Amino acid sequence: MENIIHTDVNFTSCELHKLIARHWLNYEGVSHVFHLILGVVVVIVGIISFTSNGFILWMFYRYRSLRISSNLLVLNLAITDTFLALGNLPWLAISSFRGVWIFGYIGCQVYGFVGAMSGFISINTLAMIAIERFFVIVIREPYRHIRTSNKTVLISIMFIWIYSFVWAICPLIGWGSIILEGSMTSCTFDFFSRDVNTKSYVASILVFCFTVQLFLIICSYVRIYLKVLQHEKEIVNCYSDGNNTLQIQNRKVRKFRSVHVKTAKISLVIISIFCLSWTPYAVVAIIGNFGDASVITPLASTIPGVFAKLSTVLNPMIYALLHPKFRNKLPFRKKKVLKAKSNFQALMKLDNESPPQTSSSLSIQFNANTPKEFHKETVV
Repeated sequence: MENIIHTDVNFTSCELHKLIARHWLNYEGVSHVFHLILGVVVVIVGIISFTSNGFILWMFYRYRSLRISSNLLVLNLAITDTFLALGNLPWLAISSFRGVWIFGYIGCQVYGFVGAMSGFISINTLAMIAIERFFVIVIREPYRHIRTSNKTVLISIMFIWIYSFVWAICPLIGWGSIILEGSMTSCTFDFFSRDVNTKSYVASILVFCFTVQLFLIICSYVRIYLKVLQHEKEIVNCYSDGNNTLQIQNRKVRKFRSVHVKTAKISLVIISIFCLSWTPYAVVAIIGNFGDASVITPLASTIPGVFAKLSTVLNPMIYALLHPKFRNKLPFRKKKVLKAKSNFQALMKLDNESPPQTSSSLSIQFNANTPKEFHKETVV
């Protein structure tokens, strides 16, 4: 045990027995240099996360136009990431600079619960955002008079919090457990014990708190991209059947092509960031509980936690700062917004020369507002 804990921390032998998996007794503790690097990285991530998410919260407070139903999920994500940044990162930074967990058994359980709770809320919120975008862009198209009310979104957010709380509280009431990670500076689920209790809990959260959400996110954004691609093809058919000039046709086609290209890029980024943030944790849990656990070193078990906490920095950039309504509120975006409005006005003038609808009936009526509206709904 001295190889793992090389400090004068005041743990009792009973607490050590509860917090350290026997798996770690086979390895040397990570170096002091690694602890210092980890502490510095955590401090940087914490500052950026708190600043970026705090800025998003301030924008919601400052601009009433952002307080619409579809943005409430982004607000929930910012609150959750701020909760994680304040409830986990300071503890991890202090322990990293000390080289060992210094907050005792109760502190470890609280840290693990806060990390699990905020992580589950974040994952479920990302899935709910994908579902909401799928509903708006793909499903609701024939029923555009139906609106997602604030009440519906608030009920969804309440469900996310209750669902996440149920899964996060389980280790504290006997299903699964929370122990120290290999670095001995943070706490997470026990994914090394091979008893039925631990294996059933790990398998359950892998399915119901990761795999299902990943499936929903991938399916939703793939269908959104296909829907945008379908719109582009319909626009091409519409303007190729008329007697309009080639210039008008090219302008319209380029407009919708830029929309579907941007949608594809954003969808790919969202799926990639989600996988980058949470897949390493899932892989370590699967190997530790069901595979050859000997390949998981203290260093290998610590890195997935860092990637998961990086999501608190990446989420506000993807789901808020890439959103046009958020970007347009930034001071340096005002000139670009004015230019975009003038370009759209010029595009509307071209519609006066557009051909009437041809015999190739479209499933969707296109008009001068369609490019603008559809572009707004296809972003995150």
